[in-house]
Amino acid sequence: MEWKKHSKKISDLRKSNTEIDMKVRNRLDSMIEEILDQDTAIPLEFLIEFLHLDKDQDDAIQELRLHVGLLDGIEYGVIVDDTDQSVFIFFKKAE
Repeated sequence: MEWKKHSKKISDLRKSNTEIDMKVRNRLDSMIEEILDQDTAIPLEFLIEFLHLDKDQDDAIQELRLHVGLLDGIEYGVIVDDTDQSVFIFFKKAE
């Protein structure tokens, strides 16, 4: 049957998704630890790949909001580079 070669076990999908979520969480934690309240912003395009975010920029920012919302005392900000309209993200302590 043709469909069988396209199927995956639900348990394998859940395990893989959990592993990806943990990798993303560790990457985010490490990155924020190094750049928190620094004069540093990271391109959203890089974060989309690095943190496995949605490919659409607006959806990626919403997803990032959820990730950062799980961290105590951390906020993110968005700044646009007017030279090429690229979007950058920075992190700071919540006020």
